[in-house]
Amino acid sequence: MRNVVKAVGICLCAGGSLAVSVSAAESPKQMFGGIPYMDDRSTPQSLIESYYNAINRKAYVQAYTYLNSPKQSFGEFQKGYASTVSVELRYGSTQPDPGAGQIYWALPVAILSHTSDGKSQVYAGCYTIHLTNPGIPTDPPYVPMTIDNGELAPSDKPLAKAVPLSCEQ
Repeated sequence: MRNVVKAVGICLCAGGSLAVSVSAAESPKQMFGGIPYMDDRSTPQSLIESYYNAINRKAYVQAYTYLNSPKQSFGEFQKGYASTVSVELRYGSTQPDPGAGQIYWALPVAILSHTSDGKSQVYAGCYTIHLTNPGIPTDPPYVPMTIDNGELAPSDKPLAKAVPLSCEQ
């Protein structure tokens, strides 16, 4: 087991309240198959990074849970990635589109998929990300940020230039 050095700060603040802060100088990362584990739904970008991190680790159950309403069964989803060795990801910028207690983002994305037959293909398009305003639900279960849908198509551009400028039609 590795030792982790932590910095601890204690402050007796105005009004007699006590604040304690702890920060790790180094956070150990969980590794699976040589790839660091990631599961972060705090931003649309980190959600998509986590999705493709799970695909790269062959953690298809985890990847499937990022989908709000999957258009295919889990078996079909898993079979669709059977020949995928790894995926590289690039994404553009997005802004929230709030309305009636729901927040949506349209995130421009490009991926470079490497397959077991040695081929690579760039795909580009957009993911629609959804989050119910976190202050609204009053009863469990809590539904985290999810992928509502994704529309990616093959691209002839290199990965670095394939990210769409926007997702507006």
